[in-house]
Amino acid sequence: MAIASRNDQIISLVQKTQDSGLVLATTAKRKTSAIARNPHFQVVTISTGSCTVTLGAVGGAFGCMGGVVVGSAVGVVPALLTFGLSIPLGAAVGGGVGLSAGAGLGGFSGACAGAAAGHGVYVWRAEIRNGVLMIRDTTTRKAHRFKVALTSAGVASKSFASKKTNEALVRARTTGRRTKELALDSASKAQALAKTKSFQVTTASAAAGAAAGGTAGAAAGTLAGAGVGAMVGLPAALFTFGLSIPVCATIGGGVGCVTGATGGGAVGGASAAAVGYSAHKYRNEIAGGVGATWSNVRSRTGSLKVKAISSVSQARALVSGTGGTSVH
Repeated sequence: MAIASRNDQIISLVQKTQDSGLVLATTAKRKTSAIARNPHFQVVTISTGSCTVTLGAVGGAFGCMGGVVVGSAVGVVPALLTFGLSIPLGAAVGGGVGLSAGAGLGGFSGACAGAAAGHGVYVWRAEIRNGVLMIRDTTTRKAHRFKVALTSAGVASKSFASKKTNEALVRARTTGRRTKELALDSASKAQALAKTKSFQVTTASAAAGAAAGGTAGAAAGTLAGAGVGAMVGLPAALFTFGLSIPVCATIGGGVGCVTGATGGGAVGGASAAAVGYSAHKYRNEIAGGVGATWSNVRSRTGSLKVKAISSVSQARALVSGTGGTSVH
């Protein structure tokens, strides 16, 4: 009886334990499901996982590089005793240790930073949303104001450009009309000037003087240039077998011919133009002077002729008188 009673107690205790465990497991499952469905937990979990993976990878890479460098440096010390095998071995060990340490430290730092960032974003989500909305509203209003300002500026610029374009067209038409009138006036004045006798005489005199002066200047320049060129080529005659003299004389003659023709033509044209203009301008005075001189010469010639005839008559009379006396 005692054994049956004890077995019933054990069975009852086991059943109670199973029921309690089942209730505890069901409660834990319900709480875990509720926590997993909580948006706060989801945001913190995602932020923690993302930052853990990111910073863990970065920390592992930097830790591996640092470990390789440090392990290689440590393996250099016994390199003579290990025939250099300690260097790659130290690098491998240091890289593995650095990778683990860097990944662990980076993952822990990323988890802390991600959890804090996710928790802060979730807690202050309303304020952040309001700030974003305020920034968006402010940006929209400023963009609208800027658009209105640009539209106003565009209208003002278009009006100003249209006004200036019209003014430029009017100014261009006025200038063109004045230019045309000035060109016609200049052409008529040029035609009138070309028809004047003074301009024709001056132009003809200038052309004749330029031709004469250019010819004389070319001849003189050629002679002078040939002489100077021959003198320049004289020192090198011994080395060129005398060829430098005619070559330099030819070059100097050509340069002198061009220079003399240019200078002589300019001087002759200017001088002849001045003489022709003065001669035409003072033609009446010159003609009167020539006439007076010719009249004076004729009167003097007539007076001398009369005096000569009188002298001849007196001489004949004297000779005739003297001869009669002698014959008598």
